[in-house]
Amino acid sequence: MERLGPGPLSLVVGGSLIGPAPSMPPPGGQDRFGVLTRLIAGAERHVIITAPFIQSGYGLSSGVLADASRSALRRGVDLDVLSTGHSLQTLDRTHLERDACGRLRFFQAATHLADDQQLGSHAKFCVADGDLAYVGSANLTGPGLSGQVEMGVLIRGFVARQIEQFWDYAIGVGLFVPVSS
Repeated sequence: MERLGPGPLSLVVGGSLIGPAPSMPPPGGQDRFGVLTRLIAGAERHVIITAPFIQSGYGLSSGVLADASRSALRRGVDLDVLSTGHSLQTLDRTHLERDACGRLRFFQAATHLADDQQLGSHAKFCVADGDLAYVGSANLTGPGLSGQVEMGVLIRGFVARQIEQFWDYAIGVGLFVPVSS
């Protein structure tokens, strides 16, 4: 996987990277949208994306992130997505899975399944291959991706692996459960 910059941490605020300069600046800058796109596009095995709110027309439902996700699935990368039932319904699963060699799985927090007034998870992160992770405040909505001040951290190495291990643990104990839509 291509490194997005030196060191274990980089801070992404608003539309720019703060901290260590990237070794190779991405097209359009190192903003949260670009970081997420590059994490998905660079993945070789597995991507995990969690956000309680996904807006139709943004994020994974259309545009660059959706294209990167579909491309990753076609390359054989498994993609896990955690969100609310309403947000997962905004995603065109058929479109994402077309010609996919990787596995697409949708998850909801068990608390949300029991009571849709409860989010169950407010976490917003993306992990690629357990090597790189982005943890931030932005939802996959128009305002969250480009219309308001958000903050996130790009993490490499051990901590990224711990986030992936937390994901596996949360599924194993039933905190996050697979759903069909």
